[in-house]
Amino acid sequence: MTLNERILLVDDDDDIREVMQDVLASEGYRVDVARDGAEALAKLPGLTPPSVILLDMMMPNMDGETFLHALRSKPQMADARVVVVSGSANIREKATAMHVAACLVKPFELDELLGVVRRLTEGKPH
Repeated sequence: MTLNERILLVDDDDDIREVMQDVLASEGYRVDVARDGAEALAKLPGLTPPSVILLDMMMPNMDGETFLHALRSKPQMADARVVVVSGSANIREKATAMHVAACLVKPFELDELLGVVRRLTEGKPH
């Protein structure tokens, strides 16, 4: 991993977002955060394209699925590596249908989070 790897973390829960941001930053990732899909979409044009987007599914204003559709409509972001994060019982099936890179089911271990992010950032073309 290089210190240039950017992660966009989209989650409406302040505590979860803070813990995930701290853990990722402690591993050398540069983490940008958004509280919902609308805020994330608004931030994307000003950001270096993220290596991975960690996306909560249930958020106010714009949920994860709506964000994902909007993201994929942008040619420069259509192939973004998205990790769906949710506590929903059927999220694995839904994640497969959405063709995302990975799925984390809440509650998850922080080692699991880091493992997924490392796997998706290693060997990534720059």
